Amino acid sequence: MKRPLLIGLLLVAVIAAVVLWILDTIGPETGDGKTSKDGSQPKPGESRTSNASSPDGLPLVQMKPVNYKIDYSALSREQENPPFEHRGGAGTGRVIDRQGRVLMESGKEIGIFGVAVSPDKEKVLVKGAEGTNFVLEPSMERKIKLPIRPPGANLFSFDWHWIGPNLLFGVTGVQALDASGEPVRHDNNVAQSKFYTFDLITETLSEVAIPSAVTQPTVGIRKVMSDGHIHLWDDPAVEGKEPDLGWFKIEVPQ
Repeated sequence: MKRPLLIGLLLVAVIAAVVLWILDTIGPETGDGKTSKDGSQPKPGESRTSNASSPDGLPLVQMKPVNYKIDYSALSREQENPPFEHRGGAGTGRVIDRQGRVLMESGKEIGIFGVAVSPDKEKVLVKGAEGTNFVLEPSMERKIKLPIRPPGANLFSFDWHWIGPNLLFGVTGVQALDASGEPVRHDNNVAQSKFYTFDLITETLSEVAIPSAVTQPTVGIRKVMSDGHIHLWDDPAVEGKEPDLGWFKIEVPQ
């Protein structure tokens, strides 16, 4: 074979290999304009987005619709004989353990309004005003200040709930603005509901991808269970529509 012809065939082979690699990396486009490595289409019940990170660069966790019933016996056992409690008034109280030792007091750092004990009863969520919250783990002499609000503009501070021994669920939302761009002051002042998780082991804040089945921009929280189940409610209610959106489960990557 002549040398110029051999070189030409080699160049064609290299170019073909590069094109195939690019196509495999990009992947076929899905119906919503997004691409998928395996070319699969979004399925009913999947989240509105399947990106690995949120627009703010945070990791995404999934929330899937499930059938769920509260085990009230297990819930009662979980809540009995708490190892930590709040004593005192709203904003002026303190956190104590079973032995009466003071673990945290209201002061410049936080005005304590209440506490919530973790499912493993090893940690306590200390709730303050203006989104100031801490998690104490006395056995490890550990104190973690939780994020006050997510990144971005016009966002409310977090309301944190336990959904696992080392995982918290944060409820927040985007502040509604009036025609002049000023924050709305009446009760219906949330333009969009947003949910997050915070991993206490890695101290990582992640955004929860809202399921595609939830089409309205704002939803209410009926119940947050310590096993990761969330009961959603249509808020505000839409006339002629069932307000109960059902139970959902936070799926945390292993």
